[in-house]
Amino acid sequence: MRYDTIFFDADGTLYDFDTSEAEALSETLINAGIEPTPAVIALYHEINLAQWKALERGETTREKLRVDRFRILLEEMARQGVSSNANPLTLCEYYVERLSEKCILIPGAEDVCRKLSKYASLYIITNGLTRVQTGRFSRSPISKYFKDVFISESMGATKPERAYFDMALERAGIKSEEEKHRVLVVGDSLTSDIAGGIGAGLDTCWYNPECHESGDVVPTYTIKKLDELYEICGVPKLEY
Repeated sequence: MRYDTIFFDADGTLYDFDTSEAEALSETLINAGIEPTPAVIALYHEINLAQWKALERGETTREKLRVDRFRILLEEMARQGVSSNANPLTLCEYYVERLSEKCILIPGAEDVCRKLSKYASLYIITNGLTRVQTGRFSRSPISKYFKDVFISESMGATKPERAYFDMALERAGIKSEEEKHRVLVVGDSLTSDIAGGIGAGLDTCWYNPECHESGDVVPTYTIKKLDELYEICGVPKLEY
């Protein structure tokens, strides 16, 4: 095997976060008496993404993010003539509970994890909320293939910070430079997974199914499908 250790991002890499988010949000809005129209779902997705990007830049905190995304959503809806007396904190708590129950995988993710786990130690690296990630991971069929889950909220550092990756390496037992050269970071986010991995001196693989441009961030590898990892990692062809 070319790599002994693989750090996998969770949302958008192994888990189908967009579908999970839409389902959990629809259930949350219906519970609050708000119609979950495609426009409202799209508006929340835009707001939520902006909040997580702000977290990556150190411009907000997780606790603030959790509630602010719903506060901003309600404010934007009101500006568009859709009023609601829903409480942002109540919406947040209900949504997080629903999202923690969703463990919808990217097609092929389970098979890829199963095969790679025979040859390398697999770990999850995620900026997600602890309550959400532990809930979904405990229900997920891929949990048995992973050695550990490194959740930024529990570690006190966030991807792409160097401190986060240093702690992940330490917890995975990676100490020498030679060992670091046999670690691969796999993720869909250039700004958190790939930039963070590069900053920590690790090889990176950008999962890019929609063929976006990478810009100034240059990953070691780019793939459209997860099973392309077999060749990158050196899995025997008989396993394909």
